[in-house]
Amino acid sequence: MGIISIPVRLTLSESSAVALTMAADELAAASNTINFLAALDTNHRLWLTLSDIAHNSKWTVPDRRLSDFVMATSHKAGRKTGDDQIETLIGINRDVSAKLAGNQDMDAVQRRATLAWQERGRPYGLGLERWLIAEMERKARIRH
Repeated sequence: MGIISIPVRLTLSESSAVALTMAADELAAASNTINFLAALDTNHRLWLTLSDIAHNSKWTVPDRRLSDFVMATSHKAGRKTGDDQIETLIGINRDVSAKLAGNQDMDAVQRRATLAWQERGRPYGLGLERWLIAEMERKARIRH
């Protein structure tokens, strides 16, 4: 008798929460211009996706005004973006992440996300963060 594994599943809000946490970590850890600009680009793409999902799914978090602020700040691609604005983006990502995860232990949710990604064979050659954004986009299409 073989071992049956149960597939790891994440809700759309959990996928979003992990992607937000990872984007915040990436912004905080950016140690050079290339990494910083890549982190801003990822954050911008994530928030474009998240904003559409929130609007179409009638989520109350994040609200449109907050989404617009984050997208505008991320879209500046570092031009006239001060440390205080980056710290604000990081804080917003972490706050919205906690709310979307329903205040679950984010380390546990991140471990589940990593397992889901590995279980699916690290699809499309994407890293975990990019895969989560693609999953958010896919799940949002399925719901509508």
